[in-house]
Parts: sequence; C-alpha cells; structure tokens
Amino acid sequence: MDTFYKSAEQYYSEMINALKDTDTSEHSIIRNALSPSSYVFSQISLILDEIPKMIFAKSALENDYIDTLEQRCAEMGIYRKQATKATGIIRILGNKNAVFPEQSIVTTKSGKTYMTQEKIIIDEDGVGYANIVASDYGSSYNCSEGDIYIMPVKYSGISTIANEEKIDNGYDIETPEELYNRYLLKIQTPATSGNKYHYEQWALEVTGVGFAKCISGAGNVKVIIANSNKRAANDELIKEVYSHINEVRPILAGTLTIVTVKEITINITANVEIDSSVILGDVQNIFASAAKEYLSNKVYTTKKVSLTKLGGILVDIDGVVDYSELKINNGTSNITLGDEEIAVIGSVSLGVI
Repeated sequence: MDTFYKSAEQYYSEMINALKDTDTSEHSIIRNALSPSSYVFSQISLILDEIPKMIFAKSALENDYIDTLEQRCAEMGIYRKQATKATGIIRILGNKNAVFPEQSIVTTKSGKTYMTQEKIIIDEDGVGYANIVASDYGSSYNCSEGDIYIMPVKYSGISTIANEEKIDNGYDIETPEELYNRYLLKIQTPATSGNKYHYEQWALEVTGVGFAKCISGAGNVKVIIANSNKRAANDELIKEVYSHINEVRPILAGTLTIVTVKEITINITANVEIDSSVILGDVQNIFASAAKEYLSNKVYTTKKVSLTKLGGILVDIDGVVDYSELKINNGTSNITLGDEEIAVIGSVSLGVI
C-alpha cells in the first residue's frame, strides 16, 4: 500500500525546489516562513497513513484502534460485551433474630470483597441467606465453594458466613479479538432465517457466552455453549441463552435445547532437572500458569492436548534443564476432545530428577 507520509524536510525541499538564486539556509527568511507549514504537512501525511488502518475491522484490530473496531462492528449490529460483576449467595449462621445488615462487606482470604444486597434477620433455625455482589467487575471475582468466609466487621449474634456454591458468573469485557471473531462470523457465514449459523450468532450475543455450536436435526435444534471464561456454563447462563434465542428465532422452528460443554480435567505430572537459579515451587507455579493458558487457547480450538506441546512449554521455562516422565492424567498419550468437551487445568505436580 502506498504511503502518504513525508518528513518536514521532504516537504520543505519540494517547496523550495523551484526557487532560484534565493537564500534558503537555516536562518533565512524563506526557511523561517516555510518550516512551520512543512511540519504541519508532515503531521497531516502521518494521519492520512493511519486512516486506512482505522476504517477496516482487521487492520483496526491489528493496529489497536479498538474504538474504531467497535464502531465498525456496531454498523453490523454487533456490540462489545461489557464486563459483569460476579453475584452469588452466602449462608449466614447466628442467633435467632440477629441482624446481618444490608451493604455488609464479606471477603475471601485473598481479599476479594463482596457486598450483601439486603438486610437479613436470622431465622429460628439460626440460618439466613443473603445475595452478594462483587465490589468490582470481571472474572477475577469468581471463586470456589467456601472461599467467601471472612467478615471484616463483626456483628452481634452472627457467627459464620460462607458461600455454599461456587461463583462463576463474573465476566471480563469482551476482548477485541473475540469481538472481531463475532464480526467475521456474521459477515462470512450465511446466517439466513434460523439456520445453524443464526443460532450460533444469537447465542454469542449473550453476555457471558464465549463459544457456541449449533447441531440441528428433524424438529430439534441443540446449541452447545461455553462461557466467556472458557468453562462450562452455569444454569443461569443456559437459561439466559435459551430465553434470548427463543425470543428472536422463527416461530415453529422446532424444539430448542441449550446445553453446556463438558469439562475434562487435565492433571499433569513430570520430573524436572533444574539449575541453581530457580526453585522447584516457582517452576511448578510458572508451568501450571503456562499450561492453563495453553489449554484455554490452543487446545480450546484444536481439541487436542499434546504431550509434546506441554513438554516444550516446560523445558522453555528459565532454569529448567530437562524433564522426564511427563504424563497427562497418568498416561503418556495425547488426549483428543470431543466437539462438546473442553480441557480445564486440574493438578500440576513436578518432582526432581
């Protein structure tokens, strides 16, 4: 692609090119008069070179013009999905009629904070339940069962609190790559009245959905989804997707079923030879993080967990000299996933050679 950019010196040289027998030295009148406009023309040419990068979705993504990417997608009716706050329920134990106030703060051991949404009066069995909302947006506020158990402020008659179920409905803002992929899905696949591509697009419109695949048959339509955190969708998200699709799909389009992917836990073990610059615990943590990223990205699309890939990730860690006995789920074979399965990291355990 031709470029518009020219330096200020180039513009100045072109402007004085036709001048004869005229002083154009550094401190001349001509130089002082034309230099400012030369710099302006140079800046304008730089901006002109950026415009083609902004107006096309692919180049906007590649050059980090996210605002213009969003505008381009919005022209097609595709809007960037925003981050959400994780929500859940905590069980409160205490004396009968004890009060747990609205807007009380509860936390995890790591300091993630949540706030109750109503005043709770403990019943005659010594139990109460309160809805909670995370103090900030994003998936980092998702947590496992029992993680929320700390009360920074103690209340009379209240003994303990805890979440009895995991919280997994906090979602990060849609990445530019995910937004662009939805844009491509809409413009490159023939989404006609209620075909499989239409169902996939409808599912992906719902905040929290990161993957959708439609399988249609005689009188039946099944949509398989995963959430934006690349995990199995919870019941709440499944119901939301069903409601949205059922509202926009053609009347009498057959029975609609929404199901979630099945999580396949990947446990990894290996022995490593390390040098004196690192300790085993740090290597294990780095490897666990890298393996999780590998499962969430490469394996998420290829549906194959490769021993060779995991070995490459392990040996590339600074301080790792070699490895042996690398196993996935106690086996030495690659794992191939079905269309309705996703891999999630389980335990990662490293020993020393």
